[in-house]
Amino acid sequence: MTQRRHTSRQQGLALIVALLVVAIVAAMAFLFTARQQLWMRQLENRNGFTTATMIAFAALDMTRLTLRDDARNNQVDHLLEPWTIPIPPIAVEEGHISGRLNELQGRFNLANLLPPAGSAVKEDDAALLRLARTLGVSTGEIAKLLQAFQEVRKIEPTSTPELSELLRRAALQASSEEVLRKHLVLLPETTPINANFASTEALQASIADLSSGDASALISRRASKPFMNLDEFKEALPAKLRTGLKENAVSVESSYFRVEIDAWFSEVHLGYEALLKRDGKNMPQVLWARRSSLMD
Repeated sequence: MTQRRHTSRQQGLALIVALLVVAIVAAMAFLFTARQQLWMRQLENRNGFTTATMIAFAALDMTRLTLRDDARNNQVDHLLEPWTIPIPPIAVEEGHISGRLNELQGRFNLANLLPPAGSAVKEDDAALLRLARTLGVSTGEIAKLLQAFQEVRKIEPTSTPELSELLRRAALQASSEEVLRKHLVLLPETTPINANFASTEALQASIADLSSGDASALISRRASKPFMNLDEFKEALPAKLRTGLKENAVSVESSYFRVEIDAWFSEVHLGYEALLKRDGKNMPQVLWARRSSLMD
């Protein structure tokens, strides 16, 4: 009887051990399968990320070619040109891509107000006063923005920060920041305003004594017939302002553009943006390119 109990106990232990071994093997198999699936998903995501990035930069190169060819065909940039139309999603293998090209010289360039190196910002500067009056913000707020620009230039003389960075550094009132963000741009050098893209505010800030009514009339005039040269723009100005128009204050050609690209591949969705500088009929330079927030 005792021998039978002992044998039965051993058989029970053996069964338990066998079940534990099976459970451990099953758990290891499950863990291995789960890790393999995770690894495959990570690999697919990496491949998708790489492919989406390649698609985005291919689109960027196509944009550069478009701007180069546009400059070779004509020396006028205006709102009726094909490149101003946002590109709807275009199918590519296992994904699609879309984007837009934004002209930047239709906004007032803050760099136009930056005083020479070593000089202090003057709140009574005529151009600064005109911009403040046009936008309805205080001269002090604009002066703070320019001073923040000077601080960056002291550290990095050749650096051109983004407007959003300067706004953060200047710590302006929320209402002023919103207005300045809407109407200003910050480019690496002084630039003329493009009369074919400029808002009424940008025109008034760039041209002394131009009223809002006259600025609106200029914009209405270009809606159906863009200004093809500076002489056409001058003829559309009130007679009293034609002789006083500063040289290089206004143009009908642009050099700076921002590209925004959305690229999808499989389950990967990337946003990219880049700042381009077009110099004559050459391929535009990429001044910077980076990931951006998605444009959904």
